[in-house]
Amino acid sequence: MSVRQITRRHLLRLTGVGLAGLAAAACAPKVVEVTKVVEKVVKETVVEEKVVKETVVQVQEKVVKETVVVEKQQPTAAPAKFDLVHWAEGHLTSTEATWQPYVDALLNRYKELYPNVTVKLENHGWDNDLRQNLVTALLAGTGPDIICGENYFQEYGDLGALVPLDEYVQDIKDNMVFATYAAGVTKGKIYGVNQMTGLFGFARNSKVLEKAGLDPKTSPKTWDEFLEVCDKVVKAGKGNYHGYAMMGTKGWIVAGIFQLAVWMKQAGADLCKDDCTYPFYDNPKTEEVWTFLRKLQAMTPPGMTFNPDQGVVYGAVWKDLVAYAMDGSWSLTAVRKPENAHITFAPFPIPKGGKDASIVVANVLNAVMTASKHKAEAAAFCKIFQEDAVQDMLYPVFGWLPSTKSALKKLRETGTDSDKVYIDIFLNGDPGILPQWRREAQKLWTILNDLLEKVLATNEPIKGLMQKAQQDADAVLKPA
Repeated sequence: MSVRQITRRHLLRLTGVGLAGLAAAACAPKVVEVTKVVEKVVKETVVEEKVVKETVVQVQEKVVKETVVVEKQQPTAAPAKFDLVHWAEGHLTSTEATWQPYVDALLNRYKELYPNVTVKLENHGWDNDLRQNLVTALLAGTGPDIICGENYFQEYGDLGALVPLDEYVQDIKDNMVFATYAAGVTKGKIYGVNQMTGLFGFARNSKVLEKAGLDPKTSPKTWDEFLEVCDKVVKAGKGNYHGYAMMGTKGWIVAGIFQLAVWMKQAGADLCKDDCTYPFYDNPKTEEVWTFLRKLQAMTPPGMTFNPDQGVVYGAVWKDLVAYAMDGSWSLTAVRKPENAHITFAPFPIPKGGKDASIVVANVLNAVMTASKHKAEAAAFCKIFQEDAVQDMLYPVFGWLPSTKSALKKLRETGTDSDKVYIDIFLNGDPGILPQWRREAQKLWTILNDLLEKVLATNEPIKGLMQKAQQDADAVLKPA
């Protein structure tokens, strides 16, 4: 989750912060004076005296020429052509025919707005690889105009490497679901626009529940009820199936932490403080969650929690090995298949005094780099991701959820009951995001991961484990 840190001064210098922008008036058509000769007809009165002493007044016309000065605009030159480089997430650069209609719709829409601009989509990895590639590019002065990502925008926004987008999204902000771009908000400014999103949900296997003699159509409403049901499943399964598939601490360092954060969010137990920039591992509210997870761990198939292969954990509910699991919204399309009719998603059980909540995951944001020479055009491309026509394509093409209120409401009208579970959390629940540590992220995640492992693998007093984790975090962040 962390890469080599670069100083603010370095990053600002390398990204071009402080360079004066071109004045808007420089692009306006020039006005010049043009001198030309025009002809016009004038009338004059002539008085003639005839012999008969009768006075006759005649009006005669004659043509005269005069020189006038008029203003004329010179023709405006055609907009210069240029490339807009976007380090995009993998779907946009894939050659998969299934995804091409979405990519074409995105590029064609932008071409309508900016026919002189060619968008170049490039894949430079994801997560840690992407961040390292970005740092390298910034140091070399070869960064892109637009960058994609998930959980590092706050840090880069604070460093001044990203362009605040508030003025660009003001007209669409009310339709944006906050949780889907919250990872791009810092110090009151928006630095990221969402492309597509995901969320953790509560998967339920009716086959396993039926085998255990339980009603497959009902779900536990509270944590206590959840533990009771899981215990019945384990006893009925006699080793053949279990209550829950828990993600542990091996493999990707934040894999288990992502799922842990869901339970913490439901209990209102924050893992961070000071505008979520500093670890709060000894938060008294988290003790209830750690205690619940230690009990739930006993309902998981032996060895599964500490298997480094995430597929083993996520696949358990689909292979009829557990009654319940936490799974992402990317599995919603799989639920629609006839062979998976026994898998559904239900609202999470919540603790006493808790709330319906989850954590945003597989969430794609796009941001404009300060070093870009075409900030307005880059911001316009990011905004297209939020247009209804583009958002409406996400679920049928990718199986990912849209991130605007209008698109989510439209999808809910035709969605399955499982779809509605996720959509309702976005529209009416309290979806959250993981913290974004500004310093020593890898070390801080390791400390939290170690705390999770000790809670699940030992019987050591939980409060003491929390205090030790906080002491370790404080030591890591202690000023030199």
